Parts: sequence; C-alpha cells; structure tokens
Amino acid sequence: MEKSYQKLLNPVHHVIANVLTLGFYIFMAVILRPFTFSPEPMIAQLQACFAAVPVAATFWFAIYMFLVVLMDQLKQRKENAK
Repeated sequence: MEKSYQKLLNPVHHVIANVLTLGFYIFMAVILRPFTFSPEPMIAQLQACFAAVPVAATFWFAIYMFLVVLMDQLKQRKENAK
C-alpha cells in the first residue's frame, strides 16, 4: 500500500524555523512593552512577554506553512523538469 504522506522538511528547516520564531518572539516582546498598562518596568516586560506568545505562535504556524508549500513547489518543479 502506497503512503500518501511525505516528509518535505528536513531537520535543518526545523532549526531555521525555530530560530526565526525565537527571534520574532524576542522582537515582539521588546516592541510590545510600551503598549502595556503597568508603569512598573518589570511588570510591563512580563506583560509584553505574555502578549508576544500568541503572536509568535501565529508566526510559527505561518513559517511552517510557508516552508511546506515552498518545498512542495520546488519538488514539483524538479519532477516536472525531468
């Protein structure tokens, strides 16, 4: 029976996606700090870090969707060139 499931991403792609996501999380945690409600800097940074979690998770999903589509397109282009 033929498998319909194929791995399109290798471990290097996962490392790249996770590093980009971590960088984006740190970036958003810094950017969101002025938009918090607390005048105390430590609490404001904590709130910004919590606010950056769903934004970074959305970025993580988006980057994986992008990588899967890109790898599939490159694979199809390679197969059609033969």
